[in-house]
Order: sequence, then C-alpha cells, then structure tokens
Amino acid sequence: MKKPHREHDRFIRPLIFGLSLFLAIPCSFSLAQAVTPITSSGLNTQIGAPTILPGGQTVYDITGGTRPGNGPNLFHSFGDFNVPNHNIANFLNDSGLATSNILGRVTGGNISNIFGTIQTTGFGNANLFLMNPAGFLFGPTATVNVGGMMTFTSANYLKLVDGVRFNAIPNASADALLSAAPVAAFGFLGSNPGAITVQGSQLTVAEGTGISLVGGNITMQSGTLDNGTVQSAQLSAPSGQINLVSVGKPSKGGGEVVVAGSGAGPGFTPTGFRSLGTINLTQGSTVDSSVSFPQQGTGGDVVIRGGQFVMDNSSIKTANDSFFGPSGNVVVTADQIALSNGSQIDTFAVNGAGGNITFNANTFSATDSAILAGLSFPGAPPSGDVTIQGLQGSGTNAHAVAITNSQLRSDSDMVAGAITIRGDNIVLQQTTLSASPGESSPGGPITLVSRGGLNIQDSNFSTESDFGNAGTVTLQAGTSLNLTGTIINAIGNAGGSVTMVAPTISLRGSTVDVTGFGFFGGFAGTISLTGKNAVSLTNGTILTANGFPGGGTIQINGGALFTSQQSTISAQALPISCVPACVSNGNGGTIQVEANKVGLTDTQLTTSVSGGPQSVGGTITLDAKNTTLTNSQILSTATEGHGGAINITSHVLHQHAISVIDASSQSGTDGTVTINGIIQP
Repeated sequence: MKKPHREHDRFIRPLIFGLSLFLAIPCSFSLAQAVTPITSSGLNTQIGAPTILPGGQTVYDITGGTRPGNGPNLFHSFGDFNVPNHNIANFLNDSGLATSNILGRVTGGNISNIFGTIQTTGFGNANLFLMNPAGFLFGPTATVNVGGMMTFTSANYLKLVDGVRFNAIPNASADALLSAAPVAAFGFLGSNPGAITVQGSQLTVAEGTGISLVGGNITMQSGTLDNGTVQSAQLSAPSGQINLVSVGKPSKGGGEVVVAGSGAGPGFTPTGFRSLGTINLTQGSTVDSSVSFPQQGTGGDVVIRGGQFVMDNSSIKTANDSFFGPSGNVVVTADQIALSNGSQIDTFAVNGAGGNITFNANTFSATDSAILAGLSFPGAPPSGDVTIQGLQGSGTNAHAVAITNSQLRSDSDMVAGAITIRGDNIVLQQTTLSASPGESSPGGPITLVSRGGLNIQDSNFSTESDFGNAGTVTLQAGTSLNLTGTIINAIGNAGGSVTMVAPTISLRGSTVDVTGFGFFGGFAGTISLTGKNAVSLTNGTILTANGFPGGGTIQINGGALFTSQQSTISAQALPISCVPACVSNGNGGTIQVEANKVGLTDTQLTTSVSGGPQSVGGTITLDAKNTTLTNSQILSTATEGHGGAINITSHVLHQHAISVIDASSQSGTDGTVTINGIIQP
C-alpha cells in the first residue's frame, strides 16, 4: 500500500511545481508593469530608460511626440502616467524647436498618481497640459517645475481654437488633424468626470504663469509625509492665475469649459452641463497667487467655478506686499458657497489697488471666517470691493445669505472699497462689515439688499473716516428689516448717511451714528428710516446725527405706525471747546417723524444746543393722526442761544406722565412749540 502512495506523490510534485511556474508568469508581468510608471500609447511619444541621479532620484525622459507642421504645439500620448516619489517625469525638448504648448493625454483608463516631480527641460516658458479622463491624485511629495502654465484636466478632449479636437481616446483620423492652434476649451462627454485630488501637495509654478485644475470633483486636503509629518495642500502661482473648475454631468452631446482669452468666451466658463461638481478646500489648504517682496509685479487672479464650493480652515491669497502694484481679484461662482472654521480670503495690497472679492451664488454662508479686500498702506489706491450676489452675476440676488462671527472688510489707509450683499433672505450674526479709510479719504459704501427679510444681530458696520467724509450704509428689505444689538458707524469729518427701507423696520438695542466732526467744513450726516407698515425702536436704541458746526438730519417715516421705547433720537450741535466750559456756536439739526400713529415711551427726541449765544436749537417735526407721549421728552432747547422749533401736527395728542415738550433757552431767546390738534391727558 505504501508504494503506490509514493508513486502518486512523485506524480503530484512536478504538477504542483509546474502550476507554480504557471502562476508566477502573470505575477512577473505585473511587477514589470509596476516598475514602468509612464508608458507610451502613440503619437511617437518616447519614454526613455530610467536614469538614476546622484541624489537617488529616478528620471524618465519623455521625448518625441507629434508636432504638426513643426509648429509650437507638441502632442504626446501615454498609456499610463504615474510619477512615484523620488521619480521625475522630464519632458525633454530633443528637437530644439520653439514650443508654446505641450499637450499630453493618458489613454489607459487609470488614474494618474503623482508623488514625484513633473518638469520640462529645454522648452523655455511653454505651457503643459495633461489630460486624463480617469483623474489625478497628487501626493504630499508631488512638485512641478514647468516654465509656463500648468494645467491638469480630466476632460475627454481639448478643443483648439480652430475647432480641432485632441481626444483622450486615440483616433487616427482625428489625430491627423492636430494643429498648432492654442487651446480654446475642455470637453467632457461622460456622466462622471474624473476627480482631481491635491493631498498635501505643494505645487508651485513659475512667477507670472498659472495653475489650472479642470475636472470632476476637486479636493485639496492635507497629506502625510514619509516621516509622519502632516502637510497642508498648496497651489502657488506668484503673480499668476489659478483656476479651479469642477463639472458634473454634461448635457446630451457633451459640455465644455471655455478657456479664458481664447476668443470663444469671457473666462473659464462651463457650458452645456446639467450639473457642476464640488470643490473642497480643507485642512489648512492654501490657494496663493500673491506676490511678495523682493518680487515685483501684481498679485494674480483666482477664479473658482463649481456647483458647490466649500472652504474649511483654508485660505485664498492674491495679496501684493511688494510695494509695486495691485493685488489680484478673487471670483467664486457656485450654486452653494460655504466658508467656515477660520477660512480667509485676502486681497491685501501695500502700494496698489486691493483686489476685488466676488461671490456669485444661490446660497452663501460664512462662519468664523474673514473676507479681506483692503488694508493697504498710506499712499495706496483704493481697496477692493467685496460683493455677494446671485449666481447670474451683477445686480442679481442670492437666494439666501447667512454670515456668522465673520469679517467682511474693504478697509484702506486711503480710499476704502465697497461692500455689497444682495439676497432673497439675509442673516448676519456677530459679524463686522467695514469700509473704513484712513487719513482724509472717504469711507466706502455698505449696501445690503434683500428681497425678503434682512436680520442683523450683534454686528458692527463701519464706514467711518479719521479726517475724511464717512461713507454710506444702505439697508433694504422686501418684507422686514431687524437690527438687534448692532452698531452702525458712519462717522467722519462729514457724517455719512444711513438709509433703511422696508415694510417693517425694527431696531432693538442698536446704535446708528452719523456724527460729523467738521474739521474741514463737514457736517453731521443723515439717518433715514422708511417703513410702509411700521418702524419701531426699543431696548435703548440710539440714533445720533450730532456734529459741529451743526447737527444732521434724522427722518423717520413709520407708515402706519412708529413706536419708540427707551430710545434716544439726537441731532445736536457738538461742543467746539470745553475750556473752561463747553461752548457750541453751531445749530441743532433736524428730526422729522411721520406716521399714521406715533407712540413714544421713555424716549427722547432732541436737537438742543449747549452754550454759545449764536447757537440755535434745531427743528423737530412730528406729523401723525394720533400721538401718544409717555415719560418722554421732545427738546430743542438752548443754553445761551436761541431755542429751536417744535412742530407737532396730530389730530389727537395724548401726553401722559411727566412728558415734556420744550424749546426754551436758559439765558437766550426761547424757541417755538406749535401743536396743531387736540391735546388730551
């Protein structure tokens, strides 16, 4: 029995051995493929044998290619295009011909993993386009060293200006038509465009060039180096332009992203898509087109277009601290835009115009974030503008805007910029909006327009100037305008103007100040509240239009109802000198109140003046069908000068509990109090 068993054993062993050899064959092929990260798939693209540099890096020279008519475009075709860590993909100009654009496609259907270096040699400032419909992943050790603009796209074709297509799928007939024309558009055919992920990469291109990512979902996030260090992602193009465009499902027949300056459209504009993709900047990511001393030039622009744009603990910088020019603009266009967790967009300029920051969106939110379009040094041109508006651009409304614990600034040491927010519904909480200049320049305008409600809580608006004229603040709502615990300062040499218009206006515990200091002949400003249904002031609200040489103007049209509780409305002349006693020779301002019904409780209206025999109290006009005064004061008094004029027109005036109406002067000439109506206790 043992002998047959041994014979069977001898028979089995060679069979197993042979099977082992058979199984090893595909494994050896797989290993061979793994050590060849870049392969050719036509167009005469040649991949050189790996060369080991003294530093241990492995270089793959990429030569050959197809150059139509020996012109400025060079086309390459790759089966796979991967660059492992410590590897270099070197596009080498073996022809010596002048080159404007290097255009490469990846046809194998596999994502390109970039952990090493992509560089060009002998091509001068030629641009490099790499197209892989499967997408790209950039690791934390990835770098680029390209003379011109660097573009990565998961498009299915690149359309040239003459209409010729460079297809990701090889086609002999189409390839024969390739030309020397520049790129006009990125074309997408599939329903799920490949993603582009920047994972801890710090990609920097040459000054004055640019970086473009055009594909499906785009993600920038941190990555981990070999030594365990976590590294944030960064795209850097000093003085250049950075474009991030994320597309989704195209319409029937495909969609295209039109290239800026191609003559086919105004910018990197998606057309023919049913939806757009998501762009995520997270974990300390930075998009930076700024310029720093000792470099000279302008900060570059950043253009972002997608369906959703999310910034979390990340930054965009187009600043210029080189003392020699303006900073760049930032334009973000997406259906949904959300900034959070310390995110910051900065277009600071030291000695040039600050860049504009523009958001075009259906819904916009910012939490714990900063949007800074100014802060330039003395002698600089104006700061940039900050604009939040609808997806269709200028003059349109976003559906909803919600900003919490954030800053929007267009400050400057010279001329401030403008802040504009347009939405169907706007909510601000614990937020600062500032368009304040320095020196003697005017403040910038702050404008919020809501088709529906405008709700502002515990926030601060400033358009004040140290020695120049303050700017304007305009708040307009289609349904209701509510301010709670909010301060609006439009203070300056001449006070600014604050205008509020809505069917219903409510100010709770808020302050509006348009004081004018009159250093250079300025006056106090104007406050105007216009409500069709009602205007109410409560909880210690203060409206101030004080100034010298005279007070300003406060106009309140409450429509059906104006009520004020525990509030102060003041348009007085400020003292010019307080040595030895406070003296003012200016006149009080003007307060005008109009409504069908007026109710004042624990409220003071005053245009009084103190001291100065030439000073004159201002004018207070109250026009209503029914007026009730409870523990309130209407004052246009004077200390040494003339009392002012108080004119009340009311069918019935109810004057309760120690309410006072007074236009007298302590040692000068009394003013006048005129009441047209029936006075009842």
